[in-house]
Amino acid sequence: MKKTGLTLLACLWLAAPLGAAEHPLTMDDGTDVPVHRYEAGGDRLLIWLPSEHGVLPGHHQQARYLAEQDVEVWLPDPFSAWFLPNTPSSLDAIPEDLVGRLIDTARADTDKQLYVFGNDRAAPWVLASLREWQLQGPAREGLGGVILMSPYLHIGIPEDDRPPEFQPIARATNLPVYLIQPLLSPQYPLLKPVADQLGEGGSHVYVRTLPRLRDRFFFRGNTLEAEEAFKPQLAGELVAAMRMLDGLESRRTAAALAGEARTATPTRQERRLEPYRGNPEAPPLVLPDLGGEIRNLDEFRGEVVLINFWASWCPPCVHEMPSMQRLEDSLEGRPFRILAVNLGEDEETVHAFLERINVDFTILMDPAGRALRDWNVLAYPTSYVIGRGGEIRYALFGAIEWMDPEVIAVFERLMQERD
Repeated sequence: MKKTGLTLLACLWLAAPLGAAEHPLTMDDGTDVPVHRYEAGGDRLLIWLPSEHGVLPGHHQQARYLAEQDVEVWLPDPFSAWFLPNTPSSLDAIPEDLVGRLIDTARADTDKQLYVFGNDRAAPWVLASLREWQLQGPAREGLGGVILMSPYLHIGIPEDDRPPEFQPIARATNLPVYLIQPLLSPQYPLLKPVADQLGEGGSHVYVRTLPRLRDRFFFRGNTLEAEEAFKPQLAGELVAAMRMLDGLESRRTAAALAGEARTATPTRQERRLEPYRGNPEAPPLVLPDLGGEIRNLDEFRGEVVLINFWASWCPPCVHEMPSMQRLEDSLEGRPFRILAVNLGEDEETVHAFLERINVDFTILMDPAGRALRDWNVLAYPTSYVIGRGGEIRYALFGAIEWMDPEVIAVFERLMQERD
């Protein structure tokens, strides 16, 4: 908001959350960025940058937890400052020099050791902003490192067997990075590639995985029991991350980079069932069904098979399942089969889920994630369509309406082919 917006700014001050002091940060263009400061007596300060979802009550709750552990937290709200909606594209409208301003102001005001936190689709903006700060003052002191949770650093998942593409900044970051990744997340399969990309730029990368948790659990409204129980523990995880980063040298000249640091923030794209352009040879798929019987993809030779990789905690997976059931019902008696491979969950969880979602197509269990690796699943849900000859013909990374006439036409054509 501009300096002239005094009435709105006053309202924000009055609405400051319990335990926070409101201190606006004035930018060069006159914009006042609200910054909620949770003061603490320790020597660490965390600048918590919001993701595309904006600043929510869960952020303030975590800031209070951290303050109780002697970590001061600065929580800026750039979305309200520039009157931006809470969407991924808004991240492209927030000036990259905001992070540097926050770091320099925090150092001048507190002289504490600083750390920066970012998550989800904000990760490329956070890293690009930190590189810009490095360029403005090489070998600056005071920044202990970066903590990223479920960083969305890829540009997109190719519709074939090529590796995913990443934002250029992922390979041009050399600050110490601590990655925190919930396991019940579409980003989990990309954890190793992300760490490898960061390592290429010279970053020392730590990795911490969190079982039984989904992305954004700390501010979700529909939390799982395990997520609710873990919320007070997240602050301890962040303190542990800071301690790990403390032992690394963070005064580094910015890594070399040819071209732009990042592309426009990816938004949700319309999903379509596309012809598969990778190696058509289907990997092995030998897994038990819910009855304990071992099923082999080879036994369905001569049928068109829709293989769908899913999990009960994945909202798009759940959303598309009823239409998958309608698809199988509509093709009953035809050479068609659905094999839905559950990723990483136990039978009790799956049975409880199926009591709520009325589907009866074949469910295969993959608790160890073996098929996930064999089939290079990098997004949830992922689907492959196998032709009657056993080859991969179509692929889809994401969810669709399976009763769409164009989709049904694909299966009709494949069923009419000879194996």
